[in-house]
Amino acid sequence: MPETVGTILTILLNVALFGTANYFAIKHSAGNSKKRLLAGVLFLLCTPVIFFSTLYLVFIWDDSGWGAGILSVIFTGLYILNGLILLLSSIHIYFRK
Repeated sequence: MPETVGTILTILLNVALFGTANYFAIKHSAGNSKKRLLAGVLFLLCTPVIFFSTLYLVFIWDDSGWGAGILSVIFTGLYILNGLILLLSSIHIYFRK
């Protein structure tokens, strides 16, 4: 399998995982600040797992390692930002009530 196909499959897998996790985090914590806070903390705790899984999956297809590192940093940054946004929205929900 060519390396571009492997990289595209890894990107699609990460996007699907991110979308599904985000959907369930927002759906199950709608209006509840404690559940949203827990979802934000879980997103932040899962970032090392996402980093290393993306790194090793892309490193299979990328011989030089630059593409693996860049994709890992991008997806880890998305998970960190999403976790921080969930934390901030839980604070907003808490003080709004």
